[in-house]
Amino acid sequence: MRRNSRVVILAAMLTPVVLPAALAATPTDLAFADDLRYVPPDVVTAGEIPYPPDSIASGIVTLSIDLDTAGQIRNVLVLRDIPSLTDPAVSAVKSWMFAPGKLEGKPIASSLNVSVVFNPGNLQTHDLTLAPLQPTPPPNPPGYLPPEIAAASYANYPMNSVATGTVVLDATIGKSGEIKRLLPIRPVPSLTSPAINAVKSWTINAATFHGKAITSKLIIAFVFRPPTITTP
Repeated sequence: MRRNSRVVILAAMLTPVVLPAALAATPTDLAFADDLRYVPPDVVTAGEIPYPPDSIASGIVTLSIDLDTAGQIRNVLVLRDIPSLTDPAVSAVKSWMFAPGKLEGKPIASSLNVSVVFNPGNLQTHDLTLAPLQPTPPPNPPGYLPPEIAAASYANYPMNSVATGTVVLDATIGKSGEIKRLLPIRPVPSLTSPAINAVKSWTINAATFHGKAITSKLIIAFVFRPPTITTP
C-alpha cells in the first residue's frame, strides 16, 4: 500500500496543471483581473502624427477608436475637435495597430480613447484648455465608460533641443483615476521625459464598467512643435 501511495503521489506531481481560461491570462490581463472580467483594448504600435506646418492652432484632440474582435479599426469617432488638427490625427491613428479588449478571456468589440496633444513650442501658458466632449454613441462594450481627462497641461519643450515628432504614451489608469503606469510606445529622444512629466500632473477620472470603477487604458500622444515657430 505504501508503494502504491507513493506512485499515486508522484503521478499527481508530474501531471501538467491546466489553468481555467480565467486564470490562463497574459501579464496584461492579470493587471485587470479584478475588474469585472473586462480587460480593455490597448495600442500595439503607433506612428508619427504630423503637426500641420500652416496651422497656428494648438490643444488636444480626443478620438474614440472603435475596434472589432481582432483589434481592427471599425470606426474613429471625434470626441474633441480642433479645426486643422483633427484630420491629421485621425489619418495617422488609422495606421496604428491595436489589441482588442477581452471579456471573460474572450476578444470583444471594444473602444479605446486616444488623446493627441498638439504641443506648441512657445508656451504662453502651461494650462491646456479642454473643449467639451462631443456627443457620440456609447462606447463598447455596453456598460463601459472610458477614463476622461478632467485637467491637463502642455509639456515643456526642453532647452537646447531641436527635436520634433510624436511621443506616444500608453497610460494605465487606476480605479481612483491615478496613473499607475506610463509606457512610451513611441519615444523621441529629449521629448519623452517632458511628455511623461506633463501627464503625471494631469487629473483623470477613472473608467467604469456597469457603474463600478475599473483599471483602464488611455493613449496619449504629444506632437511637438519646436519653439522656432511662432504660435499665438
